[in-house]
Parts: sequence; structure tokens; C-alpha cells
Amino acid sequence: MIFAKRIRKIGGCTVASRIGRGRYGVCFLARDAGGRKVVLKRLRRRMRKKNRADYHHEAVILSGLCHPGVPELLGVVNEPRGYYFVLEYMEGYTLADWLFEKKKIFSAEEVCRIGTQLFGILEYLHSRSVVHGDISIANVVDDGKKVSVIDFGLARYSGEKELDFSLDHARAANVLIYLLYSGYSGRGSRPWHEELPLDENQRKFLLDLMQPGGKETEGKGVYRSTSDIKKRFLKYFGQSVRVAIVRSGADRESLRQESGQGESL
Repeated sequence: MIFAKRIRKIGGCTVASRIGRGRYGVCFLARDAGGRKVVLKRLRRRMRKKNRADYHHEAVILSGLCHPGVPELLGVVNEPRGYYFVLEYMEGYTLADWLFEKKKIFSAEEVCRIGTQLFGILEYLHSRSVVHGDISIANVVDDGKKVSVIDFGLARYSGEKELDFSLDHARAANVLIYLLYSGYSGRGSRPWHEELPLDENQRKFLLDLMQPGGKETEGKGVYRSTSDIKKRFLKYFGQSVRVAIVRSGADRESLRQESGQGESL
């Protein structure tokens, strides 16, 4: 006898698979009544009891945000088996998946695109007084064109628990370092700022972001805003993209000349 596979329903959503599991909870890929992909996020029961006062922060914060790089809170489901957030599904893979499962090497152009979009999302969040608090390669999603930031479980409003925007800046710098290492072929025996092939502006930019409170490594200045940081990133890392494009063009021209295609008929 062949038994039909049991279809699991949660609050009108049909669960397809489990897509994430961590210390605080579990996430399921599902489809809502209209067939749209959604994510059902359930906090572990023991964590919900332990952090009852903080549990609703994520829903409250997400309900006040509207950005293409931030998942929309579509609703909540309260069932005997658990309390779920229904979230917009963000297409793509996490940077952790790209790096460690797919073994992707990120080009200078891709690092520039991802970094610019990431700082753009942070610029929006910070304009809404929101500190994400957990920017990491596991919480940044990329589909090859668009970057998204997920998992707002640790997000707070600026000033709560003494959190400020410099935490997000430092964690974003760490994400960039992971991407830069994807194309590194050395032994990895020295600190990143000594072995990665960065120019002085790039190196200082990342070091400054990782300083407590966003203090610069030289002088007493601080970054004025996330918008300022985004502009500096594009200035310093966009230059390497332009150099790579110029070199690529020169290489193509050299190959054409060597093959005789550059000669006039």
C-alpha cells in the first residue's frame, strides 16, 4: 500500500522544507494560500520563555521597515505547536553558502556591488534608528544581482542595550574581508590586513570600520554617517574595479594584436 505524503500546514501556509536552524529557532520554506514563497520563522520554546521580553522586537522593527533588501513581515501565526513569523522569502543564497558550499570566488566587481548594496541597506536601517546587530555572511543573501539582509532577531533601536551603528559597520567590514579572502591563494598565516592585496586606502577603511565606536585608526575623527561610509567604500573599492576593467580591456587588445585581429585589412 502506498501512503500519500503528509502535507504540513501552518496558519494557511504549506510547508515545503526546513531551510535554517540555529540556537534561537528554526525557519521553514513554505507557500501561502496564493502560492507565494514565504519563510515561517519559529523561536524555540525554551528561548521564547527565556527571552519573553525581547521576543517581539523583531516583529515590531520589521513592521516599521519598507526596503527591497529587507524581508517584509507578512503576519504572525499563533498555534499550539509554536508562534511563527511569516516573512517575505528573499531569493538567492547566503554569502556563507556561496563561499563554503559553492566555493565561489568573488571578483572585484562583485565585492564592490555587494558592499555598495549592503551599506545601502544599512544606510536605510540607520535612518530608521535600527541597529541590525548581527550582520554576517550567514545573514546576507545574494542572488547575483540583489543583496538582502535577513534575520532581525537581534535587531534593536539605536541606544537600546548601549547598541550603536558602529556594530553594524564593524560586522559589515568582516563580511567584506570574507569576500576578499575568497580569491586569496596564500597560506593565510598572517593577519588579514597584512596578507590581503589591498591598497593603503582600502586597508585603512576596513581597519577604521572595525574600531570600537567607529574611531579612525589615525586621528580623532569618526565616520559622520553610514552614507559617508558608503561613499568612501565606493571611492576606495570602486577604483579597483575600474582598474580591473581597464586591465581587462588592455589584455583583450593585446590578445587581438597577437592574433592579428588588431591589424587593418
